Amino acid sequence: MKRREFLAAGGAAGAVAVAGCAGFGSLTSEDGLSEETEYDWETDANATIEITDGEYQAVYTIEDQSTMRLYQSTRYGDDNPIDVRAVQFRHPDGTVVGAEEIEVEETRSEVNVTFPAEEGQFAFTSDSQSRNFATETFSDGSYEVILPPGYRVDNFVIGNVRPGGSETEIIDDQTHIRWEEMDASAISVRYYLERDVYLFGGLIVVASIGAAIAGAYVYRQMEELRRRREEMGLDVDVEDDDSKPPPGMR
Repeated sequence: MKRREFLAAGGAAGAVAVAGCAGFGSLTSEDGLSEETEYDWETDANATIEITDGEYQAVYTIEDQSTMRLYQSTRYGDDNPIDVRAVQFRHPDGTVVGAEEIEVEETRSEVNVTFPAEEGQFAFTSDSQSRNFATETFSDGSYEVILPPGYRVDNFVIGNVRPGGSETEIIDDQTHIRWEEMDASAISVRYYLERDVYLFGGLIVVASIGAAIAGAYVYRQMEELRRRREEMGLDVDVEDDDSKPPPGMR
């Protein structure tokens, strides 16, 4: 094969590979984007995120904005797209449209969303780990994260909220965490059930008792070893007395 033909064939193969990567292993799908769900549009925060069992619903206020980039940063410094489902857009007059009027494009590093208007509210659903929530901050302004019923964050040992500067309020057994002005690039919340505090305290008590028993056992073993060495004459206390000859020379 001539060099020119070889390069042409290689370029065609590369084009096929690049085109195929958008579909292979893709997180978004037409069925997922068109999922039916209900969102609470009545919120006074620029971004409201409510966590449920294994997923969360996010509602963002859109002002003079036509697109949004959805992604998750990794520890290696690169970005990955996030799973986006049930996309909806609410116009200022209250009209709600779905995936048929929202353009969603996934790449290797992000999901790009193009809105049908530059004013309104955009909502989507995505996955969340149990008792650990994390997201990038995709817009400016105020943020509110709502935990599932019964979950708390105020115990600093097993709960954590980042960034700082948030206010916490419990409404109908749900913890609401609010930042009046978000100045961080990401949010992370580690939360727990109230009963977890008692379980954690019980584990500490059990561990303390176990440590005390182990310490007492080691002490008894050391004392037994010392006693046996004394019986065998291996432990001899020699007083500092220059008037006495060394052992064996008496």
